[in-house]
Amino acid sequence: MDELDGALQYLGDSGPEFGPGVSNHGPMAAEALGQLGHTAAIGAWVSAYRKILYEDTYGRFHRIDHDNWRPALGNMRLLGDWTEFFRRELAEASWTDVLARWWPRLLPGFAAGGGHGVIRTGHAVRMMTEAHTPWRLEELARGLGYWAGRYQELPEAPSTPRERDLAEAWAAVPKLRSDQGMGMIFRIRLETVWLEPDFAPAVDSLLPEDDADRALSRLTRAAAGSYLGDDHSTPMAFVHALTTPAAVRLVLPSLPPELHWPSVTAAVRFSAAIRSAYGTGRREHRPEEPPQDYATLAERALATEDPHAIKYVEACRREDGLAPDPVYAIAATDWVRRCETGSF
Repeated sequence: MDELDGALQYLGDSGPEFGPGVSNHGPMAAEALGQLGHTAAIGAWVSAYRKILYEDTYGRFHRIDHDNWRPALGNMRLLGDWTEFFRRELAEASWTDVLARWWPRLLPGFAAGGGHGVIRTGHAVRMMTEAHTPWRLEELARGLGYWAGRYQELPEAPSTPRERDLAEAWAAVPKLRSDQGMGMIFRIRLETVWLEPDFAPAVDSLLPEDDADRALSRLTRAAAGSYLGDDHSTPMAFVHALTTPAAVRLVLPSLPPELHWPSVTAAVRFSAAIRSAYGTGRREHRPEEPPQDYATLAERALATEDPHAIKYVEACRREDGLAPDPVYAIAATDWVRRCETGSF
């Protein structure tokens, strides 16, 4: 058993959330550590992180099947049942077939757990593409189960003319006028996006494209730019505006081509909702230090023990490698510094 599978087994009795609805980042960050070249550190990091997690106490209340699954979406009480459902699904068909079947069904609820249903699923998919093991298959069941249990839709305006490129649609995202639900539990804050009538028309004005990967690069670049330059006071929210579409990219190669653009539009809607909910506008970014190389940032992120630092550095490094832009290293350096100093 390798370090990652050992970590997944060690985290196997931990629940999907802890504290006031905070997502369990253990499996995601452990996988990201391996991608950053710190496989040997996974065990020690997971041992430390497990101490803050809650036990998985979700029971079985309702057997979910192919006839009754739809009304069970978004019912966190049924999380144990959702995870068990996906265990059965993955035992009866190939994981890629299960993914292709359920990804479009879950896609409207992309905001589940503040995006963490998608992120956890994305990291699990990357694990599976590298090695098919029982614990990685279990992690995919848990990622999909968490997404289904926390399923959360965002407003849409399907009749809006598709006439803006991504930069124009991003610029049109309105700042939410209500402070209701403001805080670090993103799923609560994102509920108030339904109060903003200009949000859905801005997002749904996006022109379809043929190249989903290129569109995701533009989205993550915009998210990094907004982290640095938007008028907001919650940088952690903007961290997730990048890591969530970056997780979608991990899944695209395992999905049928016809699901690629719908996946991009769902990612745009989520990242735009974060921006709308936590602040648009402009401010001048005054860097506290010059951008660091990713090897240094990975070492520093590991030293903080913060899963958000680890995941953001890994996502920025990957996105920068695919479509190079200085904004990724600048944003990653700033976030690691904030994690080091607790200024987030």
